[in-house]
Amino acid sequence: MGLKYDLDTQDVNKKMTCANCLFVSGSMVQTVALLAVGMAFFAPYWLSNIPAAGNELDYANPKQQSYLAGNVSYYPDRGLWAQCGAECEWFWENDYMLQRQMLTPLKWHLATQVLYFIGAALLLMAEIYARVQLCCDERTAVYWSLSVLVLISALIQLAAIATFGGGVCREPYNAISNPSKTTPVLGRSIELAAAKGVGPYIGWCFWMAVVGDILSVIAGVLFMITACGVARKY
Repeated sequence: MGLKYDLDTQDVNKKMTCANCLFVSGSMVQTVALLAVGMAFFAPYWLSNIPAAGNELDYANPKQQSYLAGNVSYYPDRGLWAQCGAECEWFWENDYMLQRQMLTPLKWHLATQVLYFIGAALLLMAEIYARVQLCCDERTAVYWSLSVLVLISALIQLAAIATFGGGVCREPYNAISNPSKTTPVLGRSIELAAAKGVGPYIGWCFWMAVVGDILSVIAGVLFMITACGVARKY
């Protein structure tokens, strides 16, 4: 009887160790995912090599036209919340002029902002949740809820990434993923693009967001496996 009890105890301890390792691995992957998502969230390089503002006038709606006509600065790089050149202009500056007159009229950009904000917020909540769990007793329900939270965040991130990618690949930007190739500049011909150099292309922040989303999925799966391992332990 004593020997059987010892063997059962050893088996439980092994499963506990395995579950703990999986949880720690998931937490580490989730932390890296949060860093990637954070960089993509704040850095203004989702779309790069945007032509000067005057070239967008023919394709802009009235709100954007009033903004572009009075904008003499050149901002070749644009992110979710800012555009940058020699200096950066953030969405809250000048009474939210950039947001109201340039970003909001681009419905796909506004949708990307909302979706990615929700996805990043859920991932941050999961990160805090996971750190608190390190100090608590392991519970299957906690691991399942953490897994669901991270995977929902990953799904919303994916929706944001797809929305942005679909938006910038259409006119007027016709952005491409390879900056070494020519592309129509704001709807112009390929010949004009070749004469002026490459047109807009998808910046590194977009790909950082893709990495963050993939890592979020991996973290969510690891938490799910942890939950299954803890459940089987008992």
